[in-house]
Amino acid sequence: MNTTKEAEFDYQTLLKENRPDPARINRGPMARQKRREAVVCNIRGLSHYEDGLYDCAIEDFTKAIEAKPDFAEAYNNRGITYMSKSEYDCAIKDFTNAIEVKPDFAEGYNNRGVAYSEKNEVKSAVEDFTAVINLKSSQKSDYIEACYNLGLTYAKHDEINLAIQNFNEVVQLEPDNLDSYNNRGIVYYEHGEYERAISDYSKAIQLKPDDIHAYHNRGEAWLHLREWHKAKEDLRVARDKGADIIAAFHNDYEGVEDFVQKTGIQLPVDIAAMLTN
Repeated sequence: MNTTKEAEFDYQTLLKENRPDPARINRGPMARQKRREAVVCNIRGLSHYEDGLYDCAIEDFTKAIEAKPDFAEAYNNRGITYMSKSEYDCAIKDFTNAIEVKPDFAEGYNNRGVAYSEKNEVKSAVEDFTAVINLKSSQKSDYIEACYNLGLTYAKHDEINLAIQNFNEVVQLEPDNLDSYNNRGIVYYEHGEYERAISDYSKAIQLKPDDIHAYHNRGEAWLHLREWHKAKEDLRVARDKGADIIAAFHNDYEGVEDFVQKTGIQLPVDIAAMLTN
């Protein structure tokens, strides 16, 4: 999800990137002042958002919209802020308004799709991400984000082949997309394809050597292959870099005994001790 963070965004940029319909332009000093006011409020809202002051951000984005009712970016930014507050219905309404004002607004579709996904409204989420893919005006980055979001949505709802298909598309277009390797690895891991999961986690580590989650995930995958030395080393690295490997292990299993019962794999004493409170 992009957050339109460009603090240097100014009035001239607004006019260039968000040209209004000439037939709808209100001319004169007052209209120009309103448009300038909208830009200032939008920039101030972004600053508040970055500082975590969500209510202040919403207030400023609202002022921007009041000053310029066809300001798609302000609707989008307010929607993002509502999502940060987990107010998904308000977010969806804003993203819809942004799209109505600017029908080819890929970011609005992507963000609305994320909001629908958070509400488990899978059909609507997939429709929005697919709309981005089909938009002729979509930039490469919009297309990649839509594919990634589709991968996450399908993975969340156990549509494994579709999830992997979309993560594959992302890494083909953007070979250094760390999150897609990590998430595709998780999908493989959760469905017992441990060697493929390890390959993806290894790629993630290659891209970001201090990625503690990739080390931990690869360590757990090694456990399933009984590669004890490799598992212990990855878990140790993850722990030493700050990961709570015990809590993470307990997200998947109640404890070592639960792991043994579910997998039929008896852990070595030293590794069991690493994963025990």
